[in-house]
Amino acid sequence: MVKVWEFLPEFVQELRKQLEADDKRWGDTWLQRKPEGQTERIELTFKNYFDQYRNVGTPVNWLKVAGEALICWIRESYPAMWED
Repeated sequence: MVKVWEFLPEFVQELRKQLEADDKRWGDTWLQRKPEGQTERIELTFKNYFDQYRNVGTPVNWLKVAGEALICWIRESYPAMWED
């Protein structure tokens, strides 16, 4: 039986490529947003992805979804990074 974690090495490799491309475009702007309010922000981001899918057929980029989830996880797991 195939287990989902068996795909992790390939997925992580592809996610890294996506994150590096995002970094070239956005830099470290993800660090400028604090953890507070991220659930509402991410809900709007995901809504936008699905609106683009429904309205113009743009496929949902699951690597971007995973990247956003990683950023949220980092903010919640390392809150001291955002303490003044």
